[in-house]
Amino acid sequence: MAWACCGMRGWRQNMEDASLMLPKGYLAGDWRDSSLFGVFDGHGGEQVARFVVRRLPQVLASFPGHDAETAMREAYLRLDEMLRQPAVAAELRDLTLPGNEPQDSAETCGTTAVCCLIQENEMILAHVGDSRAVLCRQGGAVALTADHKPELPEETARIEAAGGFVQEGATAMGSGKEYRVNGGLNLSRALGDLRYKSDLKLKPSEQLVSPVPDTKRLQWQQGVDEFVLLASDGVWECVTNEQAVNFVRARLPPPGSRKGLQPVLAELLDMCCATTPAQRGGLGCDNLTVVLVRFEVALAYWLLKCC
Repeated sequence: MAWACCGMRGWRQNMEDASLMLPKGYLAGDWRDSSLFGVFDGHGGEQVARFVVRRLPQVLASFPGHDAETAMREAYLRLDEMLRQPAVAAELRDLTLPGNEPQDSAETCGTTAVCCLIQENEMILAHVGDSRAVLCRQGGAVALTADHKPELPEETARIEAAGGFVQEGATAMGSGKEYRVNGGLNLSRALGDLRYKSDLKLKPSEQLVSPVPDTKRLQWQQGVDEFVLLASDGVWECVTNEQAVNFVRARLPPPGSRKGLQPVLAELLDMCCATTPAQRGGLGCDNLTVVLVRFEVALAYWLLKCC
């Protein structure tokens, strides 16, 4: 298995995305033989995204390893609960990048979280928000996650049951429609964003913005599944799943090559990033982050599939 990451601030003033890459041997507890990769798209500041990157490996290690899907779900919920603790304020301040506005509360600061935990021949996906995971299987794109957006019927029903509403409006650059929880957040699930989770009588799954991740377990097959892409929505608003997979697949070096994977990702982000803020009606101006996890394939198979 090989992996790489690339990030770009784009036209935003600050970089609020974060990423996590922990190959086999870097997790503790029952998870030493597992690998963990993730992308986190922060909003209202980078602090919660960076907090999750720092704390998720520790929190996951506190759970037994016999049920990875449940452990990932519970780890997300515990992280969200930790953000309510007063002691976290100092840590959030410390996680502020140099030159950025300090933030010591998760009231208006939050993050998406898409993670892929790899164990032997299995992948466990967990996600909240609209950062996305896509698998390349026999050259085709397979969506592993579905974006959590307020306009989805299931999400709208929860928001309205919690006393909120979904407001329709134009995107910031007027290039299309978007929907926001109570006219604010354009995500229906996230970590942090505690102002949308203030009714303590409600369960986490019942809040206006829920921290409960969707999870999925699937087997990956040698010689069939080629790689996984995890990326923030700055990428997905510019390319489809199929376009991203085709772009990366066409440029990957052969197995065993000394050429790295990161230049391929940098080229993808360069393509997504707008030349000017007005070039595509605002698309391609967001922070951009992508993680690539490439599964081992025999050189003979790689030559066969590429010829």
